[in-house]
Amino acid sequence: MNELEIYGIIGFDGLTRNGLRVHPDGEHLVYSMGSKVTVKHIATSQQFFLTGHQNSVSALCISSSGDLIASGQTSHRGFKATVIIWDYEGRKLKASYEMHKVRVEDVCFTANGRYLVSLGGRDDGRIVIWDVENGSPLSGTFAGSEAFGNARTIARTNLCETAFLTGGDGTFKLWRVNSKDRKLGGIDVKLGKIKRAINCLIVDKNDENVYCGTTSGDVIKARLNLREESVAKHPVMIGCYSKKTKNGEVYAGGVRNLLLSERDNKQHLVVVGAGDGTVELIEIRNESSTLVVASKTNNLLIIPAIITRRTANVCATVTSMNWYKNDFILVGTALCEIHEIELSSFRTRLIVTCHTSPLYGLAFPRNCSEIFATTGKNDIRVWKLTTPKELFRITVPNFTCSSLCFDSNGGSIISAWNDGAIRGFALNGGKLLFEINRAHTKSVSTIAITNDDRKLVSGGCDGQVRIWDAKSEMRHLLHVLKEHRGPITSLHVSPDNESLISSSTDGTCIMWDLRNIRRKFMLRGNTTYTATCFVPNGVQILTCGTDRKIAYWETLDGSMVREVEGSTNSTLNAISISQDGRYFLTGSDDCIVKLWEYRTATTIRIGLAHAAPITGCAFAPNGQFVITVSADGAIIIWKYPLPSPPPPPPI
Repeated sequence: MNELEIYGIIGFDGLTRNGLRVHPDGEHLVYSMGSKVTVKHIATSQQFFLTGHQNSVSALCISSSGDLIASGQTSHRGFKATVIIWDYEGRKLKASYEMHKVRVEDVCFTANGRYLVSLGGRDDGRIVIWDVENGSPLSGTFAGSEAFGNARTIARTNLCETAFLTGGDGTFKLWRVNSKDRKLGGIDVKLGKIKRAINCLIVDKNDENVYCGTTSGDVIKARLNLREESVAKHPVMIGCYSKKTKNGEVYAGGVRNLLLSERDNKQHLVVVGAGDGTVELIEIRNESSTLVVASKTNNLLIIPAIITRRTANVCATVTSMNWYKNDFILVGTALCEIHEIELSSFRTRLIVTCHTSPLYGLAFPRNCSEIFATTGKNDIRVWKLTTPKELFRITVPNFTCSSLCFDSNGGSIISAWNDGAIRGFALNGGKLLFEINRAHTKSVSTIAITNDDRKLVSGGCDGQVRIWDAKSEMRHLLHVLKEHRGPITSLHVSPDNESLISSSTDGTCIMWDLRNIRRKFMLRGNTTYTATCFVPNGVQILTCGTDRKIAYWETLDGSMVREVEGSTNSTLNAISISQDGRYFLTGSDDCIVKLWEYRTATTIRIGLAHAAPITGCAFAPNGQFVITVSADGAIIIWKYPLPSPPPPPPI
């Protein structure tokens, strides 16, 4: 079956360590988003997606030449985690292997790009060396030891083609690959009595020194001693640097990422990214210029000094940092945002943003396809479809928006919140227009408005459907409908504004007469109905739920016309029908999007790009795009295939 073509993904997995990379060509970003590896052109925002992982990507790297990309994933308990090597120019899979358990913690190419080093997670703990040219494993061993913790990061050297380093909880090693004997040898870096957990590593361009960021908030500098013919001579620590020399102040949240820039032999500039969002450009003084402090025991303590040159804050844990055009730094954060910092002034600019929590609602303005809105925890965000970029957001701290809709002229957004309130915001600027406090005794779960903007309908977790006067300034309550016994999951108004269909977790759907405010009929099923909608001509209703079935119902008497299997093993969470009524869309817990032909109830396209259960779907009014949202905060824009009409019958 043909797949839906992806137009764009609004999302960036900021929680992945070093999950944001700048390609050596300086024109593309490479980053992870769910189970996809995204290659994005910086100037045009054009995206390409590398598809092959079956679960979320947990590690990412690019070879020094830029020809290869490597990515590792997480897996379920008891299963192997896949590592994939991608051909960048051909945009295709080059090789893959499954030799780690549960999770791949980090991946890194050696300096010459001949070998790929992959590091397993806590359940695995092994280093695997993969021969890229031959497409076979070369060697493998355990990265840590029983006396210490697990390794969590890898860094390659720049001149020595067969060496790399690993660091982690109480472990810090220099490794060298012996291709002739197919062996891997490691030697510990001597840190003396200092015990540290290492978050990140970076090696200078001459392979002389390595800088380590620790969870304690300080920076360790060590000499590699790689100029020797063998690694028999131990690499040793030079100093442990804290933020200030006198009080020994450290970076809050630990040092999470490092970038190194050397202007000359006497001045070493390091960019530090911390757990509290601090990004600083610091100078590490030479070993000769240290501060000598007399302690209470009359012993002399030598504290290496650092100087802060520039500072900024990105308001979230720094997970990735990259040089961009030598004048800028791109910073990825745990809030799934990408910031651009100008090196000369350290001015910060937010360039990429996305949701960081599950999405619960999705809506287009009527007869407008240029923008759309999504809902999640703390905010509503309005996006431009063609770019795709965030235009603005409406924030209500500490509350979750569960549903939203636009009025008929597209001038306002009406939203339902878990504090029991209904709030209306202006589309131009996000100003609060009205607020109905205590609209329901429990959370407001869903919201809808009639096509003439006269009545506002809300459904709550108390099982009630309430009808409000949308034209009055106070939005006073008109009617309360108490037929349901469970939370309302969806509401949809008929095209003629005469009827309303509501679904509930109690296993019922009720058709309401909006003119006389009475129940027409009730639909019952051995399922929990999750979504329902009218077809454009209003003669039938589509429902879906936990029984994995899609049902067609007559609006005249509530009789079932057809029932088809929408998924083989997962709950259907969302359903939406196109404006011409020819096709409808479903999304389910198995992360699969399906495009159906309404007349024949057959699947004609599927979408497999989501890495989490799909929570919402919608057709763009212009019939060119389809949008789906998921529980991991991802928004995927698909090109809507417009099948040509069937040929006329022969004469």
